[in-house]
Amino acid sequence: MRALKALVIGMAILIFAGLVLLIFGIINRSNELGDNNTTRLTGFGSVQFELPFGAVVQDTDIDDDRILLRIKLPDGGSRLILLSVATGMQIGTVDLKTGP
Repeated sequence: MRALKALVIGMAILIFAGLVLLIFGIINRSNELGDNNTTRLTGFGSVQFELPFGAVVQDTDIDDDRILLRIKLPDGGSRLILLSVATGMQIGTVDLKTGP
């Protein structure tokens, strides 16, 4: 009977120690993730971006390091323009056209 009590107490101590280590590990990981995701933005001054003639900006969306512009073209189509937040330069474009 004493051996069973000792075994139960020993297992309870191991479970408690494991939970403490698990919580400690989660806290350390969350601190590391928070430090890696902080982005230091530097100003890029004044950048002029030229839209196609007659185009109108419909929507904008800003992510951590990108700006997405959705513009309406005069011919009725749409275009997505991706800009870098760090440099203000154009990363790429996607022309959206309707199918036949």
